[in-house]
Amino acid sequence: INKEAIHAAGYVEDIGHQEILGRIAGVEWTATMLMTPGLKVVHLSTHKSLIEAAKYVTCSNVLEKLKLAHNSLTAWGLKSPRIAVAALNPHGGEGGLLGREEIEEIQPAVAQAVAAGIDVYGPLPADSVFNRAIAGEFDVVLALYHDQGHIAIKVHDFHQSVTATLGIPFIRTSVDHGTAFDIAGTGTADPAGTHAALEAAITLASGNLSRA
Repeated sequence: INKEAIHAAGYVEDIGHQEILGRIAGVEWTATMLMTPGLKVVHLSTHKSLIEAAKYVTCSNVLEKLKLAHNSLTAWGLKSPRIAVAALNPHGGEGGLLGREEIEEIQPAVAQAVAAGIDVYGPLPADSVFNRAIAGEFDVVLALYHDQGHIAIKVHDFHQSVTATLGIPFIRTSVDHGTAFDIAGTGTADPAGTHAALEAAITLASGNLSRA
């Protein structure tokens, strides 16, 4: 979906795939997960401005997304997924010197998730947590806003990055790149993302998600 195009056409109720499918399915909680070989990222929020995304970092929201990530990954075959939570502020907040969200919102959510039997770590500084996940220390990272997760995925492997929607009662995957109207009909589009999305859908539908 090209979000600007659908809004220009007057369809303004939903801003993207996640919101449309969540409304159709009648579910309260959904999340976007980006996957590329060696890295998986679930987003706390996606279609919010940066200032609104920061306000969305609350204990209850973080906890619900951790539960959703754990349950979805388990259902897709990744048993006892190791989830790392990225920090919101630089250096993880530096003990409150650079922001208190880590202390007041994220840490309590992580503690409650651990008490519920979820394998969660964090909050961990965002400048290192994705590298640690790529090295195999974690199965998935909970990113706290759109670009925090998208940049990590696309720098690691842009062409094979795929998005999947968590929380809906059916499998939905898609390419992670945009609609690229500027090259439509030119024969220059790279189909690698489409191939990866189809392969991801098969993997999730068969319940064979692995740590690879």
